Amino acid sequence: MIVAPPVQELLEFRKALQPFRDRLRGALGLCALDALEPCRTFEQLEKRAALLRSWIDFVDRRGEIAWNAEAAPATPLFEGAKRSGLLSGEELLSVRTLLAAARRVREGLAEAVEDFPLLGGLRDRLRDFSPELEALSVIEDSGRLADGASPRLQAIRGELEALKRSGRRTAARLLEDPHIVNMLQERSLNWRDGRFLLLVRQEYINRFPGLTVDRSGSGNSVYMEPRMLSSVNNGLMLKTRDERDEERLILLELTRRVLSRERAIADAERVLGELDLFSASDVLMRTRGWVMPELTRKRAFRLVGARHPLLKDAAVPVDVRCGESFGTLVVTGPNTGGKTVVLKTAGVCLTMAWSGLPLPARDGTSVGNFDALYADIGDEQSIEQNLSTFSAHLKNIIGVLGEATSSSVVLLDELGAGTDPQEGAALGVAILETLRRRRSLVLATTHHNPIKQYALTTPGVETASMEFDAERLSPTYRLLMGVPGKSNALMIARRYGMPEAVLELAQGSLDARTASAEDLMGELNERRSALERAEREFGETVRETERLKQLYRDRVAEIDFQRDRIMEAADRRAANLLSRAEETSRGMIRDLEETMKTAAHRGLNDRRQEIHRLRKGMERRQAKRVEREIEARPKSFVVEPGATVQVAGSGVVGLVESVRNGKARLTAGPMRLEVPVDRLVATDRKAKVALPPADTTTAMRRETVPSSLMLRGMNVDEALPLLSNYLDRAYRGNHASVTIIHGRGEGVLRREVHALCARLKYVKDYRLGGAGEGGYGVTIVSFA
Repeated sequence: MIVAPPVQELLEFRKALQPFRDRLRGALGLCALDALEPCRTFEQLEKRAALLRSWIDFVDRRGEIAWNAEAAPATPLFEGAKRSGLLSGEELLSVRTLLAAARRVREGLAEAVEDFPLLGGLRDRLRDFSPELEALSVIEDSGRLADGASPRLQAIRGELEALKRSGRRTAARLLEDPHIVNMLQERSLNWRDGRFLLLVRQEYINRFPGLTVDRSGSGNSVYMEPRMLSSVNNGLMLKTRDERDEERLILLELTRRVLSRERAIADAERVLGELDLFSASDVLMRTRGWVMPELTRKRAFRLVGARHPLLKDAAVPVDVRCGESFGTLVVTGPNTGGKTVVLKTAGVCLTMAWSGLPLPARDGTSVGNFDALYADIGDEQSIEQNLSTFSAHLKNIIGVLGEATSSSVVLLDELGAGTDPQEGAALGVAILETLRRRRSLVLATTHHNPIKQYALTTPGVETASMEFDAERLSPTYRLLMGVPGKSNALMIARRYGMPEAVLELAQGSLDARTASAEDLMGELNERRSALERAEREFGETVRETERLKQLYRDRVAEIDFQRDRIMEAADRRAANLLSRAEETSRGMIRDLEETMKTAAHRGLNDRRQEIHRLRKGMERRQAKRVEREIEARPKSFVVEPGATVQVAGSGVVGLVESVRNGKARLTAGPMRLEVPVDRLVATDRKAKVALPPADTTTAMRRETVPSSLMLRGMNVDEALPLLSNYLDRAYRGNHASVTIIHGRGEGVLRREVHALCARLKYVKDYRLGGAGEGGYGVTIVSFA
């Protein structure tokens, strides 16, 4: 969408971006904001908006990338460097800061490319600057070249230091000489222009053994170079020149290397500036409730609760739309009622939306596909400038009529003003009709009754008005769609103290038909205001009712959740007790004499039946919990890769890796699970992530022995040999604990797993999984 610079100036678009400017973190973002222009095509807009959403999603899931606010644009320095071939140490330090920031962002985005492919394009535009950063590491943080920048520079500076030490020793001997000290203004060695000097009193100039170099600021003494220091000073001067020449050679080489990457550095500046602007947009969306508009290819827009960015929260939000059921909207109302603000708010919001920025509006805001935005907005209230103002606006509108298409948006402020009212109104109607036939979207403001009547009687044209409080004689700045407004000129004049006699004459001179039309409009406005107030109150009541209903549902769900957790914990404790009872019973059977086995087996069978009955009860309760959780899923719940979900009826929370054939593959801590999609529910809890081992030696030993073993679906004969071998390898691999996944089922495999663990001497302890570990579908085995 084209928004010409004069139109941007009329809308004060650059000023409206101040909220973004206040939240940028550095100069790179400021440059990106200053260079920001609306997208030319709808495809570009969709890509820019998707990129911003991808960045916000990345920050939500991965956190912000470390940012250096001192990073500044370097390319402005390059123009002078191309002429001179030289960047100073401070300038090269600025380049290094920029390249280091680019490297940090590039590394931060490296792991996000797979999950956030759109950010991969930004990362690709950040080149590898490792060689340049290595070369620029010879610059100290002060901008001075380090001694080790080259062997020759190191040698020269070593010789300089040696000469300075020699000069100080010589000067120390001079300052011990009473004859010399008596001639000095102060007993100290001075360093001026690369030479050692002494400050001598004026009256001893001709007697001091040395050369006059400079006069002091007071004029009462002079700086003189003692003859004993002449050779040292001459040597210092030569070595300082050598140091300067060597530093220049090094800076020339560094400058050449930097300029050879000019295009890559410019790309890095733009990427970092875009990310800073994305960050500012994210802050506005989080802290001030700004929204990204829905993008639609329709030739329409809808702004819900829109505010002008410069007015902040003091602005009265407006709902304005155009293009859905009508293509022209005529806004009427009194002066200072806010008509122009509504016009500018719409223009600024459309321009911001097409720039890929969030808007100061609410959900439900949508922006369509347009080719250009035209505007004619100005102050018509200066009597001296009426003629020239009308001519300027007329010239503007002629240009709009020559360029606007069926996909254009046109904003016209105070249509028909600045000239004879009847001629101005007729011209305004003709302009609106021309644009209506062209099917352009038009938002216009006016005072003229003929234009209001045209809006009321013409298909495809809608009216709106700025609400006016007749009791307080002041505007409310609220936009009322569908109702034409009164100018309220006489009421405003009365408010400002116009004599009553003058007002009576004005009222009497009004045409009766016009007066009745105005009265009808006023009555319509009042009724519309009353209806909207009632609608707002009803809406607030509905929202409060919904809030209370949601609170009630949340409390019920919390009670159900707590009850289920208590029952689950009780079932888990009961399962542990039952497992131990089974193991005790088996031990008793093994220890009994042959003659007692029959009776013992009968007792054991009774115990097994009781245990089976208890387990069935637990499984029924678990099935009910699962059913309740599945039924409570919201209709909008979708299982997709990257989503955090919970397995119904358990505490297992995991990240969805993939979905195929009605089953989802989850990662939950050290476990990888495959679960039917209809067994998954939404959750606010975070999935556990498997932590890396504490040291690399242990990690290398554990690479061949996984931290979990999947036995679910196997029979006992298949599972036990595999389990025995796995536990042996895990113990020798120095695992502290491992997870055995055997599933719930009838509990046969779980009991055999526990029996084997009880027989192994190196098994310190074993238990059923807790909340978030898999419940009694897994066993956690700890080694001695």
